[in-house]
Amino acid sequence: MNLIYRQDVLSSDWINHKKIVCATYMYLLFFGLMAPLQAETITIGKGSGIVWEGMPFDVKLAGTMDSSSLLTSYGLASISTSKSTCISSSELKLVNGYLVYPIGQGVGIIPRATVLANYKTDNGTVETLNGTIGLPITSATAGKTTITNPVGLYQWCLPPRMTAINKFYDISYNRTSRGVGTWVIIADGTQTSSEVNLEPLYYSSYSSTYTGDRIVQIFPSNITLRISTLECTINTTANIDFSTVTYSKTPGAELGQKSYPMVVNCGQASDKISTNINLQFRAISGLYNGQATRLALNQGGGYITGEMDTGTTGSGACNMTTGLPFNNTRIKIGNISATDSSKSISNQVTWRLCSGGSSLPVGAVTASAEMLVTFN
Repeated sequence: MNLIYRQDVLSSDWINHKKIVCATYMYLLFFGLMAPLQAETITIGKGSGIVWEGMPFDVKLAGTMDSSSLLTSYGLASISTSKSTCISSSELKLVNGYLVYPIGQGVGIIPRATVLANYKTDNGTVETLNGTIGLPITSATAGKTTITNPVGLYQWCLPPRMTAINKFYDISYNRTSRGVGTWVIIADGTQTSSEVNLEPLYYSSYSSTYTGDRIVQIFPSNITLRISTLECTINTTANIDFSTVTYSKTPGAELGQKSYPMVVNCGQASDKISTNINLQFRAISGLYNGQATRLALNQGGGYITGEMDTGTTGSGACNMTTGLPFNNTRIKIGNISATDSSKSISNQVTWRLCSGGSSLPVGAVTASAEMLVTFN
């Protein structure tokens, strides 16, 4: 699967507020478990930047530390190629501005993970480590301490302090560490047609003694990366403005609607492949009440829905939950065969601005999501 193009899309103006944001990425801007361990092929094309995102994981580790020592190479929350220590900075490489684990010429992989860990210090204080690994950055707060990377010689590594402490942990406390996220593939445009077998990666909560280590695989084995010459572009209205709409506290009321064509044009010059062409949408402003088909307003109290014609999605009516998903789910819009040099796929997309009820704000509102074109 491959992101070929991203750009800022949708805007909604609520009360005479019109602000247009346009960028090279496809952001939808509105103003107004771990994947199964099975063989799979990930396909990317000629694009640069973020070219694929998937393989979601949600894992929780627990157990006693068995040692009071804090060593910075053993993160309480860590993502690594190793089952015994954080990943070394020397194993990572800058690709298109991102610090990634290299998996081919001009291509690397990086997690987009949020982490949360609880532990007890030797003086009896229970602390929480809360942060992110990979995208957007690797950092956390632990107690009153800010953790940044690199920590010494290590990356994607979050110990609760930036320096080693000989007596830090309560060794018998049942610490927990949770990681939730997805994997992202970055390319710089220099990749060439090839197939690469990818290595597993792990989420870990390390101790300075191996009996205290807790480890789980979060990037599956038996994954092949297929790099092709396939490239796609998107033609659609990049900024959606609902303009002034009538205020309503009725839950599920439709406040505004806009509909636009969306055309995906794909081409492959050589080493042609057959693959499905998909769209994936990721909520930036969040999911309204956790519902995958409702993109939350930044101000709360309402949401955006999307609907694509030709049966690609279900209804995007405000009182239904069958529309376009904003949780990175693949939406197949078509395919291209190894005999095709090009393919054009057209859909009509309808966006709706919806009331969440009595908490609906008055005034300008915003929401945002990211759209990827991917292959599989």
